[in-house]
Amino acid sequence: LGVSSVRWAKASIPSIMAMSRHGVGVLSRVTKEFSGSGLLGGQSQLQTQTLFSWEYGRAAASSLGFLGWHRTATKKAGGTSRNGRDSNPKYLGVKKFGGEYVIPGNIIVRQRGTKFHPGNNVGMGRDHTIYSLVTGQVKFSVDEAAGRKKARKYISVVPGEDRRLRRWQKK
Repeated sequence: LGVSSVRWAKASIPSIMAMSRHGVGVLSRVTKEFSGSGLLGGQSQLQTQTLFSWEYGRAAASSLGFLGWHRTATKKAGGTSRNGRDSNPKYLGVKKFGGEYVIPGNIIVRQRGTKFHPGNNVGMGRDHTIYSLVTGQVKFSVDEAAGRKKARKYISVVPGEDRRLRRWQKK
């Protein structure tokens, strides 16, 4: 088989075909159609022209470094992102500051660990939240006791009537 060789085929074969004969790949196209008596006994016949043959193309392809057909990407590959995560906010911190009035159950501080320690008239939840046990005024204090590397901050509630409510009460 060669690039300019002519082949005969039946009319049912499509105009561009890939044939394999003894492991040789051939790509051909139809050039003319015949009918009448001939080699195939009166059936219509197609004349095809070989466009490419592996038989002759292998030597030329290997000298050019061609190893086979390769389909290329149609979109540029984008890298992966290692970021793109975020956690939900935890809303930690001081909720009632020094001098503010609180009622029983008011949360004074939400914290992780014991940045602030509970003092008088306050309780501490299992997540270290400090809350008021009585009605009164919030007081922050620092205790610099001997034997500790770092001073402790305490939160207390001084019991007393909430003076803000007095002006709203009827006389």
